[in-house]
Amino acid sequence: MKPKRFSLPFLLLALLLLFSSCRSGDPGRETSGSETLPEPEETAELILLENKDPINASYIKNPYSSITKIGDPYILYAGGAYYLYATSGMKCWKSTDLKSWSSVGQVYDYAACKFGDQKFWAPECHEYQGKYYLVFSAQSSKTNLHSIGIAVADKPEGPFTDLLPEGAPLFSPGYSVIDASLFFDDDGKCYLVYSKDCSTNKVNGKKTSQSCAIELTSDLRTTVGEPVILSTPTEDWEKKSGNTLWNEGPCIFKHDGTYYLMFSANSYSKATYCVGYAMAKNVLGPYTKPANNPLIETDGGKISGPGHNNYFLSPDGTEIYTVYHIHTDPANPSGDRTPCIDRLVFDEDGLLYANGPSAWAQPVPSGTSNYCKLTDGVSVSVAGIDGKTAGRLLDGRTGSPYLMLTEENTATVTLETPTALSQLWVYPGDKDALRPLSFSVTVNGTYRFENVAFSSKANSPAVLYLGALPKGTLIETLEITATPQDGKQTCALSELVLQYKKAK
Repeated sequence: MKPKRFSLPFLLLALLLLFSSCRSGDPGRETSGSETLPEPEETAELILLENKDPINASYIKNPYSSITKIGDPYILYAGGAYYLYATSGMKCWKSTDLKSWSSVGQVYDYAACKFGDQKFWAPECHEYQGKYYLVFSAQSSKTNLHSIGIAVADKPEGPFTDLLPEGAPLFSPGYSVIDASLFFDDDGKCYLVYSKDCSTNKVNGKKTSQSCAIELTSDLRTTVGEPVILSTPTEDWEKKSGNTLWNEGPCIFKHDGTYYLMFSANSYSKATYCVGYAMAKNVLGPYTKPANNPLIETDGGKISGPGHNNYFLSPDGTEIYTVYHIHTDPANPSGDRTPCIDRLVFDEDGLLYANGPSAWAQPVPSGTSNYCKLTDGVSVSVAGIDGKTAGRLLDGRTGSPYLMLTEENTATVTLETPTALSQLWVYPGDKDALRPLSFSVTVNGTYRFENVAFSSKANSPAVLYLGALPKGTLIETLEITATPQDGKQTCALSELVLQYKKAK
């Protein structure tokens, strides 16, 4: 009988199966040490990138030393620009990025004012029904009383002219009233908020300034009803100037159904001048002062006498900021003051906090120069730490409580919608002993930035510039680790800010 013949392909296949069996062994038995096992696949190495900053234009820093010898600052955002008004001879400054300011000049001819001829204080400009309204106070040298005036213009730069016939004041009750502000409620009503000045007002025998409000008609020409006192100095932090007491420079805004009254306490020329706040469910009160007051106070160093503040929204309307003045020379407090800007945030109970007073870099308000902050669809997780505590990094506060990390902890930031981020800001909080030396980030599990250093100053953030990523990289995850100081086991992070550049 003829022997069977096997085709060449069949023989090759049989040899291949036999060889494969010898190489892999039987998964159901132990292999001897003499058998050769397959080499494990190599783990892909992370691609290291440098932390380079090609733009250096998306942050601001206090104080604004280019503007001095002012007081009582107020900022309006209109038409793609910021306008700053202040006690300064009715002058105005303009900026598109909050970094550099140009002088607009005098916006109101105070020499022509009919009801006052000196001490023109605290001008504010409000956009309302297609016009711009300037409120301010001025003193008559004949009566030594301050009254509140109102002027109108077609644009923020002015020129502003008196709204009322023959230059009459808007509010002149027969005693001194200063620090005028306007509040427009969402029911359409308008209110004049002001300070009943201590020069003519006494409470329990002491000269006392009180924050007050009165309704206005919708044309802003006439008051309605009687004034209501909103706040009076009652707390220890408001009584640091001796026998004269102040609640002055008031303003009101509304957030999630609650009214917030901000005001200043103590003497403007002292380091103890500070910003406080009160809360109410009705615009005219009653207001209560929470225990986390004062809102902004001296840091005992660079920041002296922060006060007479107001608020403004970021260009995209997602953030609230406050502008206030500090003493230009903190070692010699005086009427020479310069403006500062910080962010206002809320906790889960609605309490108000200020990320300041700050003397370090901070991101520009969201929407400025097309730089925006990503907040929606962002989450943080840390192994072994509950979600609420980890999510603390995204609540907007740069102060305590902090997220405590070791070198082994990784904070993973997940973006619901992959986004081309431009910068990552990491805040360490204000405890020197807990400040990290640096942080490192892995992007999408592929790109690695290492040892992004923190400043030695408390609260000062470290910034990762993501421009070194390949163009068009959409970020899905950021894995963040922090390195404690030498000899420390733990360190603290207080806030993360994710910033991106919006296409024009």
